[in-house]
Amino acid sequence: MPPPTKVPRREALVLQCEWGSCTFVASTVEEFCEHVTQHLQQHLQGPEEEDEDEVDPLAEEYSCLWQECGFCSPDSSADLVRHVYFHCYHTKLKQWGLQALQGQAGLSHCLLDFQSRNMIPDIPDHFLCQWEHCESSFDNPEWFYRHVEAHSLCCEYKAASKENHVVPCGWKDCNCTFKGRCKLREHLRSHTQEKVVACPTCGGMFANNTKFFDHIRRQTSLDQQRFQCSHCSKRFATERLLRDHMRNHVNHYKCPLCDMTCPLPSSLRNHIRFRHSEDRPFKCDYCDYSCKNLIDLRKHLDTHSKEPAYHCEFENCSFSARSHCSIKSHYRKVHQGDSEPRYKCHVCDKCFTRGNNLTVHLRKKHQFKWPSGHPRFRVCPFRPPLPLWVGVFPASYVPSPGTRSMKMVTCACSWFAMRVW
Repeated sequence: MPPPTKVPRREALVLQCEWGSCTFVASTVEEFCEHVTQHLQQHLQGPEEEDEDEVDPLAEEYSCLWQECGFCSPDSSADLVRHVYFHCYHTKLKQWGLQALQGQAGLSHCLLDFQSRNMIPDIPDHFLCQWEHCESSFDNPEWFYRHVEAHSLCCEYKAASKENHVVPCGWKDCNCTFKGRCKLREHLRSHTQEKVVACPTCGGMFANNTKFFDHIRRQTSLDQQRFQCSHCSKRFATERLLRDHMRNHVNHYKCPLCDMTCPLPSSLRNHIRFRHSEDRPFKCDYCDYSCKNLIDLRKHLDTHSKEPAYHCEFENCSFSARSHCSIKSHYRKVHQGDSEPRYKCHVCDKCFTRGNNLTVHLRKKHQFKWPSGHPRFRVCPFRPPLPLWVGVFPASYVPSPGTRSMKMVTCACSWFAMRVW
């Protein structure tokens, strides 16, 4: 299907092809995609003179040659085609990100790992338009997003009242209306998951420039983070980031089925889905197992594999496992020597290697409780450079110098986990 009408941008693009050692540079998305299509055709055809008897059946026929990628589809060339075209789209977003940064005089560059710049999400299916009576499908996300935008531009106004006209969203099962086509266009991104900018350093994609700039500002040094949360002492580079953070300390949406409160409607929906609903729409094809989300189903499917799906990448290590979690645990304990207890009970000083073991201890030994609806005490989710000492304290507790607090449960009788290093 030919590309829809090009959406104009103010500055010219510099789209660098990163397929193998190619150095081609294009100034338009159309030219860039046409060039990459040639790479794909040559790659999928393979060497014509090779004897069929000499072809290795285990060869990775559908591997992506984009730099710093490593994607391989053992089953279908269509998966590779969608994947590579997403690289084209991603390259454009990174260019827009670079241009956006150049327009921000006081903003530094991203400090994250440059080697992740070409890591893109899995694209398991075609990009399918679900606008009413459409259902066009695309391999190239650029053409898909332009196609959906054309729907928003052609959508007719409807009378909501005598003096009020609105534009309805024609997406499947959506009843939203908007005062103008511009708002409809923005809304459609919630259906298509379209991103408009990407970080040129780490490759992270964002729905708008504001979120992209926040991504950069969160990496500023501590002396530049002048705005401090009075509730947990965490610091931020801008007042707006602090305000966004403060919303996590105030829960507005109460569950009608228990005492749980959530900061966002989406959080409340997820809570009801996982804590109160018995609906398990994701079912295993090999047994009677069913679950509530796709991630759990994928983990379960690993148990049906005859061979371990994961192998330790440490040199000369032959350890393998059926779950990624087991591999990570093995790596920490065996290759990093991380077997010392990092969680300490503030009541009896007993130490634990796992946060959930501390949770069980607090409940059974010291009779600590949390409001109904909460599955656990929420301890610090990342590992600091030194051992982590965790305790549970009432909300009125004032941390002493050298400590930082993190909220464990969000309610009127909040408790805190303290991390000290």
